[in-house]
Amino acid sequence: MQQTSQSFNYLIISDLHLQEAEQTSGGRLFYFDQEFTDFLRYYRHSYEGERRWRLIIAGDFIEFYHRMDEQPDPNDKLLKGVELTQNDLKFLLGTECQKSVWKLDRIAKSHQLLFIAMARFIVEGNEIYLMRGNHDLEFFWPEVQSHFCLLLAQSHPIEISYFEMKTLVQERVRFVPWFYLEKDFLFVEHGHQYDSYCSNAHNLYPVLPSNHQVLEIALSAFTIRYFVSRIKNVEPAALETINSIPKYLGYMIRNNPRQLLQMPIYCLEMIFRTLTKARKVPSVVEETIRQMEAKIREDIQASYGLPDNTLNIIEQLSHLPVLRQRWETIKCFGLDLAIIALGGFTAGLGIWLTTSHYSEIWGSLFLFLLVVLPLLYVGRTRVNRFNDHRNLRKIAQKIRDTVGCRYVVFGHSHDPDVHPLSKTHDHWYFNVGTWIPRSKERQFVYLAILKDQTGPSAHLLRWDREHAKPLETDLASYVKGSPKRKAMMAGEQSGER
Repeated sequence: MQQTSQSFNYLIISDLHLQEAEQTSGGRLFYFDQEFTDFLRYYRHSYEGERRWRLIIAGDFIEFYHRMDEQPDPNDKLLKGVELTQNDLKFLLGTECQKSVWKLDRIAKSHQLLFIAMARFIVEGNEIYLMRGNHDLEFFWPEVQSHFCLLLAQSHPIEISYFEMKTLVQERVRFVPWFYLEKDFLFVEHGHQYDSYCSNAHNLYPVLPSNHQVLEIALSAFTIRYFVSRIKNVEPAALETINSIPKYLGYMIRNNPRQLLQMPIYCLEMIFRTLTKARKVPSVVEETIRQMEAKIREDIQASYGLPDNTLNIIEQLSHLPVLRQRWETIKCFGLDLAIIALGGFTAGLGIWLTTSHYSEIWGSLFLFLLVVLPLLYVGRTRVNRFNDHRNLRKIAQKIRDTVGCRYVVFGHSHDPDVHPLSKTHDHWYFNVGTWIPRSKERQFVYLAILKDQTGPSAHLLRWDREHAKPLETDLASYVKGSPKRKAMMAGEQSGER
């Protein structure tokens, strides 16, 4: 029987951020391999008739920006002929395709149980669709996609040969270049293109204009490469679980006091190196990239049967990367505020040193505070904006209006959300959050969409790790501002839709 979209129900997850993982004292990986294995096992045995599951992984499945525990061996067969630069050895390996393949291979070796579970999931008639996020942009390379498929084929169950598994992977694993769409029904995208700190200037062909062998990564990736990856003895998942930059810096200091004096140096080096990347690129330099993007766009348009202007409308919703705007990059690091504060301090100090009148001394202090306090407020507002993804609701509404989908689904924010997109509540926006443990209860949230004779139904679910089964949530628990939201995310409440 040939399976079509009507033959599947859907599971949608996002943001697993698989990294090279060490085992805990209990012998388990510090991540959630067992939970995800239980999740796939449950759904392998839970299906209706011949309708299997289509698992859509909505980006950031692999964490390519995590520092490996060991330096890469130049003699490794996956790095044959590759020149490792000083930056590769000092920070993270770059984004060239062979280096990306090596990183994927190292990460996968830490998650063999998970790959075996995915292979079994595929063998039993289910499909996996993978789309790129900002942390696994390196899935853009065909070589990385091929190696991922190879790793899945090598994880085949004992009763299936490698060659049989290779064929099944070829048939049932798809890499999505932009978004997943079923007209009038479902739209899924990672969501990083609507975040200027994580977006790509050319999402369909994200290479450097000056070097097409290297990817053009976002500002957020450079902060990891030049700063976060250099801090030792900090749980790698911390950056993704703490959605507040001040709290994260506090966490790093508390857990790694030995590098306290090095952190300012690392930070300044990160700022300097990142600023050298910030520039407006002349249009003529990007002509080849635009031509390649146009070809990919034509293929997407043809495969989904979309009108000519639909992709342009969606693409125009994207945010221009901060690194394409030098002044915005300067503001991102607060350098403009620092210069103004330094000027205010210098002026106040000058007045204080050149006067003996107490009234003028207090006046200079008042003048300094008058300058600094507003700057602190502006700085705090900017920092809070880094992880503010409330715009995703508005983006989802515009996409729904453009393509008419019943469900629009994003990830990226690590913050589960649900919002009606029509007054009749026939259309919904969902954000499936992350599978990174954010509390002792490990709130692994995902979306299941079921099709039956009465029509489709969407269920925002939480995986119960203790009992290895899903718990259906009260949607009100995930609406921002809802009184139930905090309790739900703390694992204190669950309900049924």
